[in-house]
Amino acid sequence: MKVIFFSLLLILGNVACTTLEPVNVPADELQQQLRSGTLVNVGDRVRLVTADETVHKFRVTEISLEQDLVLGRKAGVPIDEIVALETREVSVGRTSLLTGGVGIGVAVLIAIAIAPAVILGGG
Repeated sequence: MKVIFFSLLLILGNVACTTLEPVNVPADELQQQLRSGTLVNVGDRVRLVTADETVHKFRVTEISLEQDLVLGRKAGVPIDEIVALETREVSVGRTSLLTGGVGIGVAVLIAIAIAPAVILGGG
């Protein structure tokens, strides 16, 4: 039973809660930071908003300085047109609450399962 409990906690510990975090800088500074590579890395999940208010959501596959684009698998967004950016970040607090809550829930279920045996003298 302990093996199942700890296995469940290990799995949940590796499944992190994520949230989109806005980058709060003016558009010109945002574009400069995108070009310098300080904001976004290949593999990051992003939500980009362009000047015409179009929203693009994708995982970054490349930041092409030659083409001046942030590229995803099916999309490319010109850096000059990007006015807002949100990046997907791991929420440590949410992940901890989820893991702890599930751990407590599993402990309660185990206690409920073994209580009859202990009370009736079978365990």
